This record gives sequence, structure tokens and C-alpha cells, in this order.
Amino acid sequence: MQFSQTKIYIKTLDLIDLSQIILQDLPCGYGFLADQLRRAASSIPLNFAEGYGKRTPKEQRRFFMIARGSTNEVAAILDVGLRLKIIHKTHYHEGMELCDHLARMLTRFRRF
Repeated sequence: MQFSQTKIYIKTLDLIDLSQIILQDLPCGYGFLADQLRRAASSIPLNFAEGYGKRTPKEQRRFFMIARGSTNEVAAILDVGLRLKIIHKTHYHEGMELCDHLARMLTRFRRF
């Protein structure tokens, strides 16, 4: 199986799609938050893919935990955006659900 066919990878792309919607709705003056969201969200599938290609479970876990950390970072960005009232509540809840689900999946995922 290739990484692109896993449920985790597909969920990471769902989060990218949602992040793009959020980014389009951000008001001017929040470029710092937009940049952080863009980088954190894209880090998740990139680190998952890299970890998937590693040979040992220890190497894989390292990259999966980096991806999990980026997932937590996206969740924190959503919290900040909600607190600043610049993210719609529906996008916030959808994003938090995706982040929670992804974090659990990344913690449990083992290729071997």
C-alpha cells in the first residue's frame, strides 16, 4: 500500500482543503496567522509521507509524531482564530474534529 491510499493521508488532505477555506476568509492584518496555518497544515501530510517511507518503526514513529505535533499546532491556530473572532465557528468545529481524529490516527498508526 502506498501512503497516498491510507485513510490518514486522505484526512490530512481534507484538513488542507479546510485550511484553504479558512485562509480565504481571514481578514487583512492576520498574515502571520495565515502563514502559520499554511505551514502547519502542509507539514502534516509531508511528514506522514516521509515517515511512511522509512525502513524502521523507530524512524517512522519520529515522523508520525512530528505530523501529530503539526496537527496540534493547527488546532491551536484554530483556537486563536476563534478567540480573535476571525474564524467561523463551523470551520472551527470541523477543523477541531479533523485534528482530533488525525492526532489519534497518527498515534496509533503502525505500518508493521
